[in-house]
Amino acid sequence: MNILVTGGLGVNGCWVTRQLLEMGHNPVVFDIRPDFSLVSDIASDINVVQGDVADYAAVLRALKEHRIERICHLAAIYPDAADANPVRGFHLNASVTVQILEAARVMDVDRVVFTSSLGALSPIGEDYLASERKPINEDHHAYPTNSVYGATKAASELMGINYERLYGLKFVALRFAPIYGPGKHAPRHGNINVLWNRIVEHALMGEPMKFDTGGDQPYDMTYSQDVAHSVVLGCLAPRPEHSVFHIGSGRSHTLREFVDGVKAAIPSAPIEVGPGFAEGVGPGGAWIFDTSRAKAELGYEAQYPPKEAVQDWLHWLERLELEIIPSK
Repeated sequence: MNILVTGGLGVNGCWVTRQLLEMGHNPVVFDIRPDFSLVSDIASDINVVQGDVADYAAVLRALKEHRIERICHLAAIYPDAADANPVRGFHLNASVTVQILEAARVMDVDRVVFTSSLGALSPIGEDYLASERKPINEDHHAYPTNSVYGATKAASELMGINYERLYGLKFVALRFAPIYGPGKHAPRHGNINVLWNRIVEHALMGEPMKFDTGGDQPYDMTYSQDVAHSVVLGCLAPRPEHSVFHIGSGRSHTLREFVDGVKAAIPSAPIEVGPGFAEGVGPGGAWIFDTSRAKAELGYEAQYPPKEAVQDWLHWLERLELEIIPSK
């Protein structure tokens, strides 16, 4: 199958590109930045169209020339950049999504998979936090009031659902819990959800890192390979009944569990974690996504708990000869 992957060279898109290629599909990468560092070992095996996803005509050409059947839309700018320039943020994250949907309609593309975010949700109440731990399902209100980024994700979801209603174009939106993994450092990705990356980076460089408290704080965190797996499933699964899916670990992991996973892979890691809870130590909060819909309709289950995730992370650092650029 010919599948367009916007942002297919990025920190999440690269794994989608890789997994589709491994499955025998033809991923056509549409990316504005010709940075092949995360796909250096397969660069000669993939088709890459360098272009701006905001260029509607360029997207149409790519769909036509490569006979695209489905689209995985990952290209976006991140929260800080969207808040810094709301007009640009809304255009690139929401208006461009509508252009992707329209291009898909015009060119008879069968399905669009959109990478949404927990940011699309309304503020999360106390009954979802540590004391009750009620999993957050897809019926939770999606009315974000605290970020332009969240507003763009919610708007994109609504437009995708309406394109499916009006034109029969299958639309799948995946809301992710905080993501961590190779390449997700500030120069590429912006300072977002980087705590887990900082821990691994400090361990690799042998630099001490200490948390006086917070070791028992639970988080739902998603490794980038699991993110990619969910996108691929969203793209290839038999036509799902619903459009919106929550993607996370399926359970929560404490900060101590994550550090223990790092130490299992890097025994010399000089990291200390104190006991107790500390809201705000990491991204997100002490809540967990309900992933049962994704399991039932897409076949999604997280495959990488912290220890296995860090081991995979180290494998790719070595294989791709990636430079460690510490997050700030």
